[in-house]
Amino acid sequence: MNNSITALVRVDSGEHIGTGHVMRCLTLAKLLRARGISIYFISKPHKGHCLDEIRRADFKVIELPTSNAQEYAGNWCPHAHWLGGTESNDARESLAALHHTTLNERVIVVVDHFSLTSQWHIALKEALNAKVVVIDGLADRTLKCDVLIDPNLVLDAKKKWDGKIQNNTKLMIGPQYFPLREEFAFPPPTLPQALKRIFVCFGGMDKDNATLFICELLAKWCTSLDEPVSVDVIIGEHHPFKPLIHAFCNQHGFKLHVQASNVSLLMAQADLAIGGGGTMSWERCKMALPTLVLAIAQNQVAQAIALEEKGAAVYVGDYSTESKRLEKIQQRVVNVLENLRSSPDTLKTMSQSALSIMEAYNHNQPWVDEIIK
Repeated sequence: MNNSITALVRVDSGEHIGTGHVMRCLTLAKLLRARGISIYFISKPHKGHCLDEIRRADFKVIELPTSNAQEYAGNWCPHAHWLGGTESNDARESLAALHHTTLNERVIVVVDHFSLTSQWHIALKEALNAKVVVIDGLADRTLKCDVLIDPNLVLDAKKKWDGKIQNNTKLMIGPQYFPLREEFAFPPPTLPQALKRIFVCFGGMDKDNATLFICELLAKWCTSLDEPVSVDVIIGEHHPFKPLIHAFCNQHGFKLHVQASNVSLLMAQADLAIGGGGTMSWERCKMALPTLVLAIAQNQVAQAIALEEKGAAVYVGDYSTESKRLEKIQQRVVNVLENLRSSPDTLKTMSQSALSIMEAYNHNQPWVDEIIK
């Protein structure tokens, strides 16, 4: 019976991480809870965290202690600095925090954290006799898991993951394994006929404020148009530049949505999105929304290029590394906007390509039953 299973979800959020990992784990946790499984989140309250979102969804959160800034300089994997401490300490603290928690007969540990490697997975697996499920699309470190969920576009899974996982790891590869929220269960809208409304979102956090960069660009571009284009701007409650963005949107007539609960509706109303290459990519594809992708982290670049190759997006650059060449990014964005405005058929073709990426998606998400077997 599923009510004899406890799922522990190890995930973090913060200004340096963003909120996407927590949000997709929150959706997965709701799917598991609907199947009778007890859920505990294990997380650190980094600056800019969104643990309040987890608690609002009525999940229990076990908070781990945060460490001083000097411990952020780990180098055991490319994103080690995200953890705010050592990997071995994190495993010990996670286990210690569970001492007063009653776990069920079976334990599943879900890990969505780019700082954690096989060392952490083995420690929890052995201590709890647990099944380990890892959500990861980077393939930049070794993992020790029973199930690997890589929700990215992957041409050759064997090549990508060779040497990073064990031969007996169950692979779930592709966007059809991304846990979309309930609001995305409905059919996509009519394909766009013209560029009249733009959806701008770089996730809940966006620490480098690509949101304002794009808003400023759009405000300038809109002044040159004969017919107005509406702009919806979506940010999280804890966005570090919320006051600046709020003032700018008020000044230029853009509609700002903070911690929006109707993202799918806003996407359905839009003809084009401008955003990052993170987890929101699959929501946009599900809503047949073509995108100008401006990566806001280097780990988004490969996915942005893959989306462009599929015809669902145009990759315009990496905001996190091209800060000295922003004029070139601005010109790329304006050029694409002009092309799409003058060629509605291109916009429609991109929309169809985006939707085709999610053709294999089943909102009943039967793969969730697979990971709890």
